[in-house]
Amino acid sequence: MPLWRMHYSSISFQNDGLYKSLPHYSAGPFHPVIMSLALLTGLCLCLPTWNALTVFQTYRAVSQDGEVQFCCSYNHIGRHVPEELRVTLYRGLFGEEEEQEVCTSSFSHNQTLFQTKGERGGVGAGDRETPVLCRGQVEAGMVNLTISGLRGNDTDLYRCAIEVMYPPPYLRVFGNGTLLYIPEEPDCPALEPKRRDDSGSLWTRPPLVSVAWVSLLLMVVSNVAFVLYQVLQRKKRFGGIAPMISQNDGRFGYGNFQ
Repeated sequence: MPLWRMHYSSISFQNDGLYKSLPHYSAGPFHPVIMSLALLTGLCLCLPTWNALTVFQTYRAVSQDGEVQFCCSYNHIGRHVPEELRVTLYRGLFGEEEEQEVCTSSFSHNQTLFQTKGERGGVGAGDRETPVLCRGQVEAGMVNLTISGLRGNDTDLYRCAIEVMYPPPYLRVFGNGTLLYIPEEPDCPALEPKRRDDSGSLWTRPPLVSVAWVSLLLMVVSNVAFVLYQVLQRKKRFGGIAPMISQNDGRFGYGNFQ
């Protein structure tokens, strides 16, 4: 007996006073056509019919020698994997004007590194003529940014904007922002680092001027000591000799001498 069956019945209805009979077909639950339609409907419901993009950033990053690193992570939901993307770094909590843009660069999904030059953005950024360098390391769903050339007055909130350029649809989403802290560099000269000798005690390298003065003083003391030594030696050598008494009797007009 087949998995499907057909029943014939007679459905009677009255139309213009005439009775007509039409065949009625009924199908079982395992009809091949119904099974195919149900499977196709299920596949369509399972596949996502929308595209979504979310961006997350590191909360805080501290600069060292004018260079700071932080991460911009993104998550894309859709039928197609993004092949070409673009990341743009903005300074400030709100706005996306050109003055707030620090740097921007496009990259592909199989690219690992990129580098571009930018400038300081935002109000109070100081010297915008001095460029900054932006380097990016691309990983799966992540862009590690390294910004070089920042100064103390560049401390602010920076936002990443990730754009899906291809394939369509075009998407653009901002991250939650990262607080970049760039410490001020002191104007006074740095102190000489302390070192440890073999005994474990700390010592500091003396300045060159002090070394010169100490060397000069040692030379003077050495010369004075040498002169005193020579004088003392001379006294010891000639101190035991008695003075000679003159033997002059007045006949020759000169005394006894040696």
